[in-house]
Amino acid sequence: MDEQVTDSQVLTSLLAEEDLEGYTVKPWTVKQLIQVTPVLKDLAEKLGEMGITLDNWDAVASQGLQGLAGLIEMILPHLPQFLAASLRLPLTEAEELDLGLALKLAVRVLALNVDHLKNSFSLIRGQVTPLIRPEATS
Repeated sequence: MDEQVTDSQVLTSLLAEEDLEGYTVKPWTVKQLIQVTPVLKDLAEKLGEMGITLDNWDAVASQGLQGLAGLIEMILPHLPQFLAASLRLPLTEAEELDLGLALKLAVRVLALNVDHLKNSFSLIRGQVTPLIRPEATS
């Protein structure tokens, strides 16, 4: 069954923005997505090597510091670059953020952008499907 994109989803996707402790989290621009893609790809590969998936993420997170220690060690070197690109900050400012705030910001950036990208891809698929499969419109 094809998903129909609603006007609400499109509007939410276009207006997605939130403030977190003085920083504005917005959907990535094309330039920002290009900048963060190598970081996300590297992290996804390392998570895969560790056997961490979206399906077992809760089990890893529920292990407390022991479960998260390896993740923080893996994420930390990429965090300033990821936040600088995502929040439109100078790299030096991103490097000086409190670790707790930096992690909160990174989680919000990811959450907002994953939702935004899913809505965008649904919108694109809804527009392209009739072009590819004319019978989808009948």
